[in-house]
Amino acid sequence: MDYIIGVDGGGTKTEAVAYDLAGNKISEGKAGYGNLLINEKQAIANIIQAIEQCVAAINNGSCRYICLGLAGYGGVENQQGIKSVISSAFTIPFTIVNDGIIAHAALLKGKDGILTISGTGSVSIGIHNGIEKSAGGWGHILGDEGSGYWIAMQAFIKMTKEEDEGSNYSHLTESILKKLGYHSVMELKKFIYSATKAEIAAFVPLIVQQADAGDDFSQNILRQAGYHLSKKTLEVINKLKLSENVTIAIKGSILTNIPLVQSSYINHIKLENPKVKFILEDVSATLGCYYIAMEQLK
Repeated sequence: MDYIIGVDGGGTKTEAVAYDLAGNKISEGKAGYGNLLINEKQAIANIIQAIEQCVAAINNGSCRYICLGLAGYGGVENQQGIKSVISSAFTIPFTIVNDGIIAHAALLKGKDGILTISGTGSVSIGIHNGIEKSAGGWGHILGDEGSGYWIAMQAFIKMTKEEDEGSNYSHLTESILKKLGYHSVMELKKFIYSATKAEIAAFVPLIVQQADAGDDFSQNILRQAGYHLSKKTLEVINKLKLSENVTIAIKGSILTNIPLVQSSYINHIKLENPKVKFILEDVSATLGCYYIAMEQLK
């Protein structure tokens, strides 16, 4: 049996999935992070481990192609380094792209359209007639508006304003301090300046909780997140000069799991472009590798 392997290497885990040539999943392997910018040597070791685990589960067959979608790939100084390791480890034709590209292919089934992602970070990627354009994806210092990191930071900034103005702490502030084990906002700096982006974004569920309880500020942050994400999507639509029959897919916990963000996002886009079609289902990004690999094998 011939098959292809798709690899999704992210900031926390690497997932390798084997698909037969009809697109059916036949095995999988998992390992630690595959983001090359965290620690390139360890990320490559994790990627190889996930692929080997995936292959070991297949009794009889031949791998025709490996497609890898790796976080941080665009920022690697020497891309030949990982290419050489993969080439000598597997001696199978392969392609390496950024993880956003495989997610795009997965949700849009390899067809043209736009994918907007919001998890810890945020980005919008569009492909039309072979042309690729994006907006966002600048990282937490330059942008990432509408992301989990951005949402959490709005709450932390509000906390500092309450402290400076001598206001009573809001329920949101009190709940964040409780989670941190702090008694005062004055202690906040020791967390903020040592925390990772993911650790900061982990406070989003508290904000959602407060929004569900009727807190205006929390609700407003989530609506603003949807607005910012819609802006990035509309910028990509404009860059690609699209007007009608636009298909938009969404991915990432912020856009898929928080109704207030998702409804704000959809409503703002529909105001500008009422005829867009939305794909709201969630599928494994490795399926995008299948579509990309099948194109290469044609």
